[in-house]
Amino acid sequence: MNEEKKTDSCNKYAIVGVSAFIFNNKGELLLTRSPKWNNSWVVPGGKVEFGESMEKTLKREMKEELNLDISGMEYLTTVELNRTKERPDLHMVVNEFVARADNQEVIINDEHSSYEWRKPEDWLKEKDLYRGIREIIEYYLNEFKNKSEWEDKYKRALADYQNLLKQTAKEKMEFAVYANERMLKEILPVYDHLKMAMEHPARLASEALRARHNGESTDEWLTGVEHVVKQFKDVLARVGVEEIKINNLPTGQAGNKFDHNLMEAISSEETEDESLDGLVAREVKAGYKLNGKVIEPVKVVVYKLK
Repeated sequence: MNEEKKTDSCNKYAIVGVSAFIFNNKGELLLTRSPKWNNSWVVPGGKVEFGESMEKTLKREMKEELNLDISGMEYLTTVELNRTKERPDLHMVVNEFVARADNQEVIINDEHSSYEWRKPEDWLKEKDLYRGIREIIEYYLNEFKNKSEWEDKYKRALADYQNLLKQTAKEKMEFAVYANERMLKEILPVYDHLKMAMEHPARLASEALRARHNGESTDEWLTGVEHVVKQFKDVLARVGVEEIKINNLPTGQAGNKFDHNLMEAISSEETEDESLDGLVAREVKAGYKLNGKVIEPVKVVVYKLK
């Protein structure tokens, strides 16, 4: 009774199957001769088991029947195989896919008698194709392949456009940085002159005294200049400018090594101490970085042996 119910159920519904147009790295299509299908050339595949996905079925069938690992699966079309005189029990709905063979060593099992790799165009010349396969190959060549090529072109064009947008944004940022750099190179000498002025308080005091008719005391004048210098420094820091620091040591002690990445030697100072040869004697003018990039090297004097 149970066996009869099972048979009735199986005959009541069509079988779902999957098969794959498998291509190798030469663009050749694999077909096999199958004794189950009048020993005609067929597309390898199998039945979808209960609870199994079509992708999993294809990978399992290709491994079991052909020893092939496949990838890059794309849906191609769906065909219906109806009963024939030789196969009165046949009714299958087969989902056809296109896939790529990850290995080339084909080992067929007893479901196949032989196999061949040929270009799809060459398979169309074969007379012994199983019914319906010729039409699927023609569909692949005339519609699917062209559609895939246009999709690839679209994806490449879209990728190129996105890269162009990124490049344009990058160029705009670089231009903005360059513009800021040019502006800062005009401003930094003013900042340096202010700092130099603050390093000579006696001269400042003298000049301030000559300007007392404005009603300002020397201390107030100096305090005002110090405040301006501090404001200048804070503004520069906010836009990413930092001063390059080097430590100058007294003559007779080992100084900093000259770093051509940060410094520019504008002159040399003779010395008889071999240990000082090539080291920095003193800083003449400050150097600066903008967002980590050197825009003004530190101007220095280096020691040189007599």
